Amino acid sequence: MKLQRSTWILILAAILLGGIVYVYEIEGRPQREATKALENQLFDFQENDVQSVTLKTKDKTLLFERNSQPPSGNSTQPKWLMTVLEMAKSTPTPTPAAIATPPTPTPNQTPVAIATPPNPTATPNQTPAAIATPPTPTPQATPIAPPPETNLTKVPANEAYVVFLLDQMVKGKGDRITIDPRIDYGLNQPQATIDVKLNNGKTHQLILGKPNFNNTSVYAIADPTDQANQSPQILVISNNFENAVKRPLSEWKQPEQQQNPEKK
Repeated sequence: MKLQRSTWILILAAILLGGIVYVYEIEGRPQREATKALENQLFDFQENDVQSVTLKTKDKTLLFERNSQPPSGNSTQPKWLMTVLEMAKSTPTPTPAAIATPPTPTPNQTPVAIATPPNPTATPNQTPAAIATPPTPTPQATPIAPPPETNLTKVPANEAYVVFLLDQMVKGKGDRITIDPRIDYGLNQPQATIDVKLNNGKTHQLILGKPNFNNTSVYAIADPTDQANQSPQILVISNNFENAVKRPLSEWKQPEQQQNPEKK
C-alpha cells in the first residue's frame, strides 16, 4: 500500500514534534530546575569563599574570622576566631536618696523660735553695705552613658554554630513579597544584621526583621541597594536564620574541652 505524500508529511511532523517535547521535558528539566533554584537563592557563594562574618544584634557585635594559622605539631587550631567588637552594657538604676524630715517636737517641748537676722538701717553718714547676692549654682552635667564594652582579643569560636550560620547563608532561599505599608516588617530596627566578606573582597549583607504572623518565616532584605529611588526587595526566609543568630555570647565561644582536648 502506497502512502500519500501528505501522510508522510504528517508522520514526519509528529516525529519532529515528539522529539521537541522529549528534549524540553526530559533533557531540559534539570536545567530549568537549577535555574529556578538560583532565582530564589539568597547568595551565590560557598562556605570556603568566606573570609569573615560580622554579626550585629541589639546587644552585641561579633566578628568571626577564618583562622589562617596552620596547626603546628599535635595542636588543633580552631577554624574560626571570634572578636567582641561591641557589647551593650546595662547601667543599674540609681536608688533615690531618702528625704530627711525634721524631728517632731514632743508635747512638753517648746518649739525653738527661728532667729531672724536684724535688718540693718543705714545712718545718714553711713553708706549702705552692698547686699550680698547668693552664688549662682553651677549646672550639673548630664550623665553620659558608659561606652559599650569591647574586647578585641581573638578567642576560638564555636565552629558548629558558625558553620550553621554560614550554611543558612549559602543554602538559604527567599520568596519576594508585595510590600504592604500597613505591616511593620521590623527592618528599620532589625533584630540582626549579617555582613559577609569573601576572599575575593566582595561583600554581602542580610538584614533580619520580624517574624511573620505565624512565626514560620522571617522578613529580610538581602544585599540592600544604595539607590534611594529604588524600594528594597523584602523577602520571606526560613526562621532558621533567627535560631542561628539568637545565641548568648557564651555559646559563640568554643567549649573549653575542645580548646584543651588533653585536659579532662
